Amino acid sequence: MDTQITLQNNSLQAEINLLGAELISLVGKAGKNILWSKQTDHWNRAAPNLFPIVGRLKDDSYTLNGKVYHLSRHGFARDREFEVIEQSEKAVRLRLVSDAQSLDLYPNSFVFDVCYSLTETGIMVSYETQNTGTETMYYSVGGHPAFYLEEGLENYYLEFDEAIQLEREELSGSYFSGETSYYGVSNHLNLGDELFENDAFVLKDPGFKSVSLKHQNGETLVQMSCENWTAIGFWTKKGAPFLCIEPWWGWADHADASGKLEEKAGIRKLNPGENERLSYSIENGAF
Repeated sequence: MDTQITLQNNSLQAEINLLGAELISLVGKAGKNILWSKQTDHWNRAAPNLFPIVGRLKDDSYTLNGKVYHLSRHGFARDREFEVIEQSEKAVRLRLVSDAQSLDLYPNSFVFDVCYSLTETGIMVSYETQNTGTETMYYSVGGHPAFYLEEGLENYYLEFDEAIQLEREELSGSYFSGETSYYGVSNHLNLGDELFENDAFVLKDPGFKSVSLKHQNGETLVQMSCENWTAIGFWTKKGAPFLCIEPWWGWADHADASGKLEEKAGIRKLNPGENERLSYSIENGAF
């Protein structure tokens, strides 16, 4: 069986790996892949999907109904094989269903679909989660796409669709400390290694619907849009030729977290039989 899916229209071609339902290539008419392509030892992923948690749990564990479970950073979906449910030339629906392996880590019955659909200017990514069990399901979900940078990080900036209060949630190690750093009110954030010395640059409850990654000469590399993200993360490694723009519905634990999943900050809830669809788009830029 093929392990990759190809989507194509008149403007774009996308390659998706069934392992993790991961988008690994997005190429426009110019023939350039705008995603990071894992070609060096900086980072061995391109655009993993995060489920059923985003970020790291305190001590990589949580408690649910009095029992302790262990779950690694960003959850297990990114390392699981997905099944093709529907496919056309321009769109695909990929599915992960709970099984004995997942239930050992996360005791909820679920159907988790990752859907990709090409438009004339980009790609829509949707997460559709259904609680197929008999208990309330607590979960988080998010994306982690990395975009290739031809030049050093300092040659780029982020532009938001409106001026916002840039108040960063500070991390202490892998957990949020409860402290924030204020960068003023602006629709513009210059990039540089100093922003990522303490790991990701995270904005909770972002007051914007889209963000563009731009070169200092004004050229737009990519624009990401979302109507209802509850947080967004920006991340890279020092000297690495990529920047991740991460749409999240949930985030890592706080340092003083109780460890109870139902009390986790930012957690989402689905009652038995309920489902939820969350989406973001990648567009414009070099396409």
